[in-house]
Amino acid sequence: MKKVKKIVATMLMSILSMSLLVGCGGSEKAVLTVNNEKVTEPVYRLYLWTIQQRFESLTPNIWDMDLEGKKTEDVAKDRALDSIKVSIAAKEKAKELGVELSAEEKDTIKSNAKEIMTTRTDLVKELSLKQRDVETFLNYGVLIDKVTEKISESYVPNEKEVEDEVNLIKEQYETATAKHVLIKTQDDQGNMLPEAELAKAKALAEEVLAKALAGEDMAELAKTYSEDGGSKDKGGEYTFGKGKMVPQFEEVAFVTGKVGEVYPKLVETSYGYHIMKVEARSTGDAETIKKDAEANVKARFAQTELTELSESMKVEKTEAYEAIRINRKESAQTTPPEGTPATPESTPATNK
Repeated sequence: MKKVKKIVATMLMSILSMSLLVGCGGSEKAVLTVNNEKVTEPVYRLYLWTIQQRFESLTPNIWDMDLEGKKTEDVAKDRALDSIKVSIAAKEKAKELGVELSAEEKDTIKSNAKEIMTTRTDLVKELSLKQRDVETFLNYGVLIDKVTEKISESYVPNEKEVEDEVNLIKEQYETATAKHVLIKTQDDQGNMLPEAELAKAKALAEEVLAKALAGEDMAELAKTYSEDGGSKDKGGEYTFGKGKMVPQFEEVAFVTGKVGEVYPKLVETSYGYHIMKVEARSTGDAETIKKDAEANVKARFAQTELTELSESMKVEKTEAYEAIRINRKESAQTTPPEGTPATPESTPATNK
């Protein structure tokens, strides 16, 4: 029997240790109606809670920011509503396509919901959850997976779509293998060494580079001189994809270094001086890349169809919905960390 997908269940359970929304009496009355499907307050709050965790993972003081020209709290509520609309769209599409949950899937959902109810009593209390609320949430997640897969199976991408996707993703499959010797220019606390020590480090690095260029074995040089604990005992060797190493290191490994040769200059990074030898480069398996590209195009088609269906749905909001608010956590942080995007990424239900 086909293995049950647990993407949404895993996502929920992995973040259950985080902070919660403000608790308020969880009414069994609907706070929303989406295409005649009633959504109770506990179910809506569960969706909103997952959005809160995602937003706050970007920066704790995100609630003091404006996003998309609106208050962040309103954006979060909209994202939760969008997730619910996609969930209900999947439910309606499932009926059209004849997609149903198997007995095994239903049992797994009940088991996961029961585990959440018994292990996270604080969440249950704060959101006034009943087991059926959690089951509803998890049920929608599995339906989205199954409906997306079903729609994907029926779509045949054209050559141009696949080619464009290959060009978009192929860099992700490129790898390089390089051996290196690291001579550090910082201490164990990450502080720059004194000038006299820096001079000694550079002199040693130049000495090792000369040995490597003279033909001495890079693996043995790494074992003797390298201060990189992660590769020293492996002869200084790493195999990695793009974006995994510091830019100067990657520039040599993927672009300027010649395969099979010691790079003729010291490579200086924030860690220190590197003596490098590029051992191999790979662009990845063409058939694998094409297969993955086709799968991406098919999945995107399915997701777009569900999103478009969700956008056509009629939504009725109650006063109780308008009154729902998020508990804003106190944070000493006053500026977003480097790399924080301008707007949070899509919610789990729409960006799987």
